[in-house]
Amino acid sequence: MRRLIILAVVFAIILAGCQQTEMEKKKVKVVTMSPRDMVEQLKLGEIDAFVAWEPFVSEAVVNGFGKIISTSHDIWPNHPCCVVAISDKSNRDVAVALVWAHVKATRFINSEENREKVLEYASEFTGKDREVIEEALERIRFVEYPDKEEFVKYYRELERGGYLTKKPRDLGYDSEDEFLKDLLYSEFYNYVLERLKENENWVPEKVNKKVRVGYLTADLHQLAFYVAMKEGYYEQVGLEVEAKEFANGVMEMEGFKNGEIDAGYLGGAPATLKRVNDDISISIIAGANNEGSAIVAKDAKSLEELAGKKVAIPGFGTVQDFLLRIAAEKAGLEIGT
Repeated sequence: MRRLIILAVVFAIILAGCQQTEMEKKKVKVVTMSPRDMVEQLKLGEIDAFVAWEPFVSEAVVNGFGKIISTSHDIWPNHPCCVVAISDKSNRDVAVALVWAHVKATRFINSEENREKVLEYASEFTGKDREVIEEALERIRFVEYPDKEEFVKYYRELERGGYLTKKPRDLGYDSEDEFLKDLLYSEFYNYVLERLKENENWVPEKVNKKVRVGYLTADLHQLAFYVAMKEGYYEQVGLEVEAKEFANGVMEMEGFKNGEIDAGYLGGAPATLKRVNDDISISIIAGANNEGSAIVAKDAKSLEELAGKKVAIPGFGTVQDFLLRIAAEKAGLEIGT
């Protein structure tokens, strides 16, 4: 009898081990690093795949380090990405001038007649060659304002995933709707949009102010900022722009917190997370882009083949994190660390 019990226990341990092994095989091991490092680590074989934004996706593809197995459009169509934020809404004239310059730059980018100039500006802004830029631009949707419905969907996912440590009431708002209306502050954009509908040549009165604007290193999603400078849109509205470069959105939000910048182009993820968790007061007054990310793998040819592989993302709670989670769920995989 004792022998049977021992055999039963051994069998149970073996069975549990087999089940655990099978579960591990279905897991994607996630690590975090900067997109620039992802390209190099994929090349060296230190990671099996990554989820990043452009132009880093195209840099890896053009150089033969990996192939796209799924674009962000395939995973989450029209998902929000980079935005334009401002720290002080009370200076309405400056906010309107910033939004006008952004809208003009975005329309310049989206106009086919400006294709050659856009390629030139994009290469200058990111430091990437033309082949990488041409590949990258195919996957980015430059926008004037975020898709509110999709942005709120992302906010709810952050909330559901436990990434938000505070509630709107903790930040001084009576309701979630009040908070979201202040976070996605559309008044300035709506005003600019109406004026331009009435007269496409409309230009706001010059404000003659200096404004410090943050942006992220080599982030093609934020091309409108560079175009607005090169095409003289800021000058037209009397804005003297002092550009301040940041390595990532978290550092840029710290720039807002420390009073180093007045406005900035950055990812919607760090903007939202730091706005809520650290109570860094900003409002999103324009969009920069939707979509524009992808999953790039060294050898895997499908999402299912990422099982048991090491995949890099820029950080937990980022749009890229959610893109991977959505894709993994569809492929019957789990996320592990």
